[in-house]
Amino acid sequence: MSIPYAPVVAMRSIGASDPTGVGEIDDVDSQVVTGSNCLSAGKRVNLSGVRWLALSFMMRALPGRSALQLLLACVCGMLPAVFGGLVGLIVGILPETIHDGGLDTESGKRLVALLIAAAILLVAQELANAAYDVAKSAFYRRYEQYLLGRVIDATSGTRRLELFEDPRLSRLVDQSVRLAGLDPGDLVDGWCTRWLRLFQGAAAAALVATVWPVAAGVLVIVWFVAGAVMLTALRRLDINAWSSGLGEAEYLARIAEKPAWAKEVRVFGLTDWLAERFGLRWMGALEQLARARRAGRWRTAMVLLVLLCSHGVIVGAMVVDGLAGSLSATQITVLLLGMSGMTALADQSGAELIEYGSPRVPLVLDLEKEAAHVASAPPEAGTTPARSPRPVRIFREIRFSDVDFAYPNSRPVFRQLNLAIEARTSLGVVGLNGAGKTTLTKLLSGLEVPAAGTITVDGVPVPELDIGAWRRTIAAIFQDFVHYELPVRDNIGFGAVEVLQAAGQARNRLDAVVNAAAERAGAHGVIAGLPNGLDTTLSRRFSGGVDLSGGQWQRIALARAMAAVENGASLLILDEPTAQLDVRAEADLYDRFLDLTRDLTTIIISHRFSTVRRADRIVVLDRGKIVEDGSHDELVAAGGEYARLFSLQAASYQASPARGAHRDP
Repeated sequence: MSIPYAPVVAMRSIGASDPTGVGEIDDVDSQVVTGSNCLSAGKRVNLSGVRWLALSFMMRALPGRSALQLLLACVCGMLPAVFGGLVGLIVGILPETIHDGGLDTESGKRLVALLIAAAILLVAQELANAAYDVAKSAFYRRYEQYLLGRVIDATSGTRRLELFEDPRLSRLVDQSVRLAGLDPGDLVDGWCTRWLRLFQGAAAAALVATVWPVAAGVLVIVWFVAGAVMLTALRRLDINAWSSGLGEAEYLARIAEKPAWAKEVRVFGLTDWLAERFGLRWMGALEQLARARRAGRWRTAMVLLVLLCSHGVIVGAMVVDGLAGSLSATQITVLLLGMSGMTALADQSGAELIEYGSPRVPLVLDLEKEAAHVASAPPEAGTTPARSPRPVRIFREIRFSDVDFAYPNSRPVFRQLNLAIEARTSLGVVGLNGAGKTTLTKLLSGLEVPAAGTITVDGVPVPELDIGAWRRTIAAIFQDFVHYELPVRDNIGFGAVEVLQAAGQARNRLDAVVNAAAERAGAHGVIAGLPNGLDTTLSRRFSGGVDLSGGQWQRIALARAMAAVENGASLLILDEPTAQLDVRAEADLYDRFLDLTRDLTTIIISHRFSTVRRADRIVVLDRGKIVEDGSHDELVAAGGEYARLFSLQAASYQASPARGAHRDP
């Protein structure tokens, strides 16, 4: 019985036992091939090992489906040979029936029985083929769901961001997600096709062997050799495997085709350059392909010659024996039909699909290993998580104590950072680009962990908290917030996902939360202008959908954060909340600031001082440390970095409009 992946995703965590047993293949993976080398440009490393690994993975993941498909392939493969045998018998008895005087004779009755059997067999063939196709389609989709589910499990199962911050791991994630989504079921399709064609060829060979065993043996060898030569040629001619020029050409085509890039492509006049460069790269790849074809043409010609000669000799001998009376009409018919069916032994369409679908598996297994390693790594330097995570209550203080942090292969972001944040106060964070403002919020929410030092909530280190409960106390709008191509209700409701999940039983409550959040964020006007209100899909790619301006999207993202507040979150993080708002919308948010932050602990990150200045307290980050700390008035009076930055921004608004303007001579 096959095991659908969906329950596995819900039940297991990284490092836990795998109900399917497929996880045991991880050890094989490390010995056979890794995802990084199986798709290296210009090489195929131990391809046989990759194929066996992938097929073993597939069959152990869905053993019931595999067994059913193998059985159906066997039945579908044998029925044409059985039908060929019946046709031979019909051809052999037909002259006798005509000679004896018709269907009322003994031979005529046998002919009728054979015709009925042939008709039944034809129907059985159609039913078996239909069952084979339906089962293969279900197998294909179930395996696709399973493999993509494991990718989702691996990428979303880690609670932090190492998989996306580390350059090596980020490349692996990108490659795994991209390739796993490119028809991973081709492995299933290829495996099913390969077995079907092998059974068809084997049954046809058995049919030939009933008349002429030697001919059957010779043709089996010849067709298998021909198949091996064809497979070698297919691998050599697989332009995607070794042509870097083709990959560049495809990327250039994507630049020209993507709607999001259409404006720049036309404004900068890139269309001709893209077309020319695309043509050059593509023609270069085709020239490589032509050279590869020429390299194997003599071997292919020799195989064709052997095939022609062997079949010519067998057919010639068959004609001679037929004329001499050594072979009957039945035997000649069976030989011809069987020889025709034996061509399936050389069919490599299944092998080609297997080869295309196999590399997804080692990539996914590599990704799972890395995710498991990340998940099992110590959560924070010098900190051992509690066995029973501590619950999160209404906190009094968050404290950063001597915190050091650096991204992989990058300079340190923080060096001995010390910061205390009191509950129910608002904190503005100011600093130049790269000062670590956004990193501060990642550390606070447990998405990153410090290399040294501790981050505590009321004295409890963040890793010792129930991290899921802790994050439910956080409402955030990040600078790079997501544009979900989903209905408005979902876009905002994600902030209160528990309410969203229960929407089937509590739709009114969900809409109340969403509407309250939209009102608080000033997004109600955006929603009112949509054709279907909360049911409007925010993407033009869907029927009835619309897209929003940058400022409107920011309103929706802010409403999402407010939905989390409506659902009980008490820590609000606003990372550049006005970056895409126009002057009027920014002023509106400025007026709403006290309402937005009421009874909340708020952290505001912004380059716009009109927003930051409303915070109860402001800190300035520079070179990994806090260099200034105080209210807006105190920092301006101190005349330090904050005052300098504030003056520069204020001056840009106060400058005369005529300054720098072009004047007529």
